[in-house]
Amino acid sequence: MKPWLYRYSVVAAAFTLLAVVSGAWLTSTKAIPAAPAAIDKIHLGLASLAAALLMGLALWLVFARLRALGGTILAVVVAEAGLGHTTAGTAHAVLAHILFALAASAVLRTSKQWEAGPDLVLDQGWPSLRSMAVAAPVVVLAQVMLGAAFRHKAMGLTWHIVGAMVVALTILILGMCVMQAYPRHRALRPASIALLSVALTQVLLGITAVTTEILAPDNAVPTSVVVSTVAHVTVGAATLAASLALAIQIRRNVQKPAEEVEGERAASA
Repeated sequence: MKPWLYRYSVVAAAFTLLAVVSGAWLTSTKAIPAAPAAIDKIHLGLASLAAALLMGLALWLVFARLRALGGTILAVVVAEAGLGHTTAGTAHAVLAHILFALAASAVLRTSKQWEAGPDLVLDQGWPSLRSMAVAAPVVVLAQVMLGAAFRHKAMGLTWHIVGAMVVALTILILGMCVMQAYPRHRALRPASIALLSVALTQVLLGITAVTTEILAPDNAVPTSVVVSTVAHVTVGAATLAASLALAIQIRRNVQKPAEEVEGERAASA
C-alpha cells in the first residue's frame, strides 16, 4: 500500500502546486482586460481537482495510521473550500501554500527514505536545532502571509521586503548549522541543501519581481511582471514546503541532549 500512497501523494502535491501557480497567475493578470476570465476557469478547475485529490489523500493517510497529518490536510481543505476562490484572497492564497507544504510532507512521510528509519544524533550548540526547526517554518509562513497581502493590495511592499531579510537570515543560520554539525547525515544534509537552494532562488526571484514591477509602464502589466511574480509565488510555496520538510527531519533525527532530558524529568517529577 505504501508505494501507491507515495505515488498518490506526489500527484496530489503536484496538482496543489499547479493550483497555487494558476492562482498567482490569475492575481497577476487582473489588470489585463479580458485575461482573468479564461484564467479564472483554469484556476477553478485545477483547484477543484487538487481539493478532490487532497481529500482522498487525507482519508488514505488516516487509514494508513498517519492520522494527524491526514486530519490536518482535511481540515485545511475544508477551510480553503469555505473561503472560495473569489473572497478573502489573502487567506485563500496562504491556505493554498499550507496545503502544498502538507502534501509535500505526505510525500516525505510515505517515501522509501522515511521507511529506512531515523539516523539519531544529539542536538548541539545554542540555539538548539530542534528549536530552530520549529521557528523556520513559522517565519516562512509569516512571510507567505505578507506576500499574499501585498499581492491582494491589503498591505504595502515594505513589510514583505523586511520579512524576506528575516527569512533569508533564519534559513541561512539553520541550514549552515545543520551542515556544519551533521555534514554526512543521510536525511538532514539533503533536506538542508534543498532548503538553502530554494531560499536562494526565492531571494533572486523576489529581486527580479520587484525590479520588473518598478520598471513596468504605468497602467500596464508586462509579461515579465506576470512571469516573475508567478515564479516568485511558486518558489515561495516550495520554500515553505522545504522548511517544513527539514523541520520534520530534524525533529525526527535530532535528539535532545541527555542533560536537557534529565532536567525535564526532574521538573515533571
